[in-house]
Amino acid sequence: MYSHLLVTLDGTSRSEVVLAHAVEIARGMGASITLLRVVDAVNAEWSERGAIGRGESDAGADSPFTEQARVYLSRIAEQARSAGVKVDAVVKQGHPARQIIATAKETDADAIAMATHSRRGLNRIVFGSVAEQVIHETSLPVLLIRAG
Repeated sequence: MYSHLLVTLDGTSRSEVVLAHAVEIARGMGASITLLRVVDAVNAEWSERGAIGRGESDAGADSPFTEQARVYLSRIAEQARSAGVKVDAVVKQGHPARQIIATAKETDADAIAMATHSRRGLNRIVFGSVAEQVIHETSLPVLLIRAG
């Protein structure tokens, strides 16, 4: 049913709960995975702590956190490969929801898998919900795993 999953990670261990599910689906269906880490260059300090910022970035200029994100994804990709899944990793800069949707199109993903932090109240108002934005703006199936 699926041949390629886009798995989004925000650099936190909470976001990694989606990995076990995505790897199991990919193994069972013979699918590949693209891991995506979006670095919000404008709000990179917030983004690296797990909160997603709202700013736009200059797509041509690497954030100081881009290399850190690449190293992080390399480690995660190796874990998935050891489970027998073909994995690629991509680091993008900019608005997280927009970059997730764009990367899904660029990589011909059949589905998007991501963890949701279930923010409520003021945190939801301030930071928004990336998962909610992705669901509303894509036609692809979205697997949401609640970060515990």
